Amino acid sequence: MILELQPAKLKGTVEAIASKSDAHRALICAAFADAPCSLKISTTSKDIEATAEVLEAFGADIEQTDNLYKVSPSKAKTLKCTADCNESGSTLRFLLPVAAAVGGEVLFTGQGRLPNRPMTELCRTLQENGISFKQHSENFLPLTLSGRLTGRDFLLPGNVSSQYISGLLFASTIANGGTIRLSSKLESASYVEITRHVLEKFGVKTEAAADSYTVPANQKLVSPGFYAVEGDWSCSAFWLCAEFMGSEVSVSNLDMNSPQGDKAAVEILKLFESSIECSVDCSDIPDLVPPLAVAACARKSTTHFVNAARLRLKESDRIESVANLIKNLGGKIETTEDSITIFGNGSLKGGKISSQNDHRIVMAAAIASTISEEPVTIDGAEAVQKSYPSFFQDFNKLGGTFNVISLR
Repeated sequence: MILELQPAKLKGTVEAIASKSDAHRALICAAFADAPCSLKISTTSKDIEATAEVLEAFGADIEQTDNLYKVSPSKAKTLKCTADCNESGSTLRFLLPVAAAVGGEVLFTGQGRLPNRPMTELCRTLQENGISFKQHSENFLPLTLSGRLTGRDFLLPGNVSSQYISGLLFASTIANGGTIRLSSKLESASYVEITRHVLEKFGVKTEAAADSYTVPANQKLVSPGFYAVEGDWSCSAFWLCAEFMGSEVSVSNLDMNSPQGDKAAVEILKLFESSIECSVDCSDIPDLVPPLAVAACARKSTTHFVNAARLRLKESDRIESVANLIKNLGGKIETTEDSITIFGNGSLKGGKISSQNDHRIVMAAAIASTISEEPVTIDGAEAVQKSYPSFFQDFNKLGGTFNVISLR
């Protein structure tokens, strides 16, 4: 789908969509709890649906009525199924270790860029604990997992993906305990804290040390009966950045006490209010870079985004896709292997960009239109379905205007 967005400021209040991070984790805990649980997930997305569908393949019964998901836990003693993760990295990285803990034979498949995203370290530590894998092509997916965990001691580098640690925390819970040891500094640590927070809501205590996480044995997931998924800071950051850039936008349903690390957007945007050159460490907040990069264009100063190498492993190579976005809209940007530097002059010219099938690039381009002199055209705007299907409805409610050029 190709959309042409007209330059205009936004005005109004938007309710934060349900946190994708919280929803994934709550669905997994509910699917392996001791009793049914009702989850209130105010908005859904392709990624959330992917996790729900794989959990159903694992034997859970999930009934959705409006924004309520009634989850009856899986009673499967072993697995024999196909797990289609669509384009969701969270679904794959969380549920591959879960399948290893339950045991059996599971064919994992995926779409888009997911079959090429890195999984080597996670597979290695699972193999060291009794799991076998069979790849069916040159890509990582499709992949068949066989066996059941025979050990509960996992070693991982901390700078690859925090999702590996989260997946192993779930697996350790199901497998009656385990320890994840880190051989290097953990990046995106706040996402592991979200996992620990949700596990605690379902009755499981975890322990964190400087270089390890442990799930003590003899615990089980206990259904709280009802669980309300909180608002999403990652997607709300686009509206917060629009507000920084001169729109009169506010976001409701956000919790400042949330374990979500992307609430850091609030403090970073306060930093951006200064006219001095500044630097943003991206190691814990990779998903904030697309909206913050656009916000940096609204500054009349230089902004450096550092420790950003992991952006190259997202739905697109986000260092390159952010660079293309800013350049195509008339901004000045320089990149290295692990950094982005933006030379802001207060506005953008406008132009045409490709989404690279990346939902966050679409939303970044949309808010870029609020400081553009000419229209912004987005090729591949349908990518927002991955995390925020109602994004353009909300954009329109806030006064944003656009024309559908093509539905292809």
